[in-house]
Amino acid sequence: MKKKGLIIGKGWLGSRLENYLSNQYDFITTKRIADKENCISINFDEHVNQINLNDFEFIIITIPFGKRQTLGVLDTKFINLINFISGYQKQIIIISSTGIYPESDNIIDEYSYTNDELNENYIFIEQKIQKEFPQTNILRLGGLMGDERCFCRYLNLSRPNLDIVVNHTHYIDVCKAIDLIIAKNIQQKIYNVVSPIHPTKREILEYQINQKMISSTQTNGKIVSSNKIITDLDFKFTYDNPLFFKENRLK
Repeated sequence: MKKKGLIIGKGWLGSRLENYLSNQYDFITTKRIADKENCISINFDEHVNQINLNDFEFIIITIPFGKRQTLGVLDTKFINLINFISGYQKQIIIISSTGIYPESDNIIDEYSYTNDELNENYIFIEQKIQKEFPQTNILRLGGLMGDERCFCRYLNLSRPNLDIVVNHTHYIDVCKAIDLIIAKNIQQKIYNVVSPIHPTKREILEYQINQKMISSTQTNGKIVSSNKIITDLDFKFTYDNPLFFKENRLK
């Protein structure tokens, strides 16, 4: 019999996680409006009733909590989420973002900054979940790409500031990282999950639009390192270079 997992937030990433892991696990998912029999309609902006969590071996939380929402809105939403899974003691994985780190021209890892230096929204929710569920693992993702999400759909070569390096992540590598964390029963860890090669925006656009390989003479911007997950878990990225994500969108 397959183990059962709960995915809270069946959005773009949550639906792909369910598909990727469906051979190993049975899932219940949540969404504002349910779209399948195994999906529960839940709006965490409102009070929700608790469900029976005894059958779930792990919970994956993919609800976004970025810079576009106020702390008050986020606080309400995640209080409701915490009440929804209150008392759960098994493995939890929450999806966060490398947007938590300040802008710089440095190489950044999970230890580069104190909590006071991190983005207020992200660290507020990370700590809120950790306080209630100390077993929680936090995955800080770069810009999510894959399938229809190709960088050249969002920018073109006429835009300014194209010599900034990117911190992108293919969703397949997120799925692989979560699969490995579940299999190893990892607890209480924070990992950056970012492709280890960091081309500039200009390099990606020239390749994806014009099939032209270039090397930027001047680069700037932060580089978020994934060395910790690579070293700790012997994790190997399938898509290590965002330059080629467009070619892999149908795989």
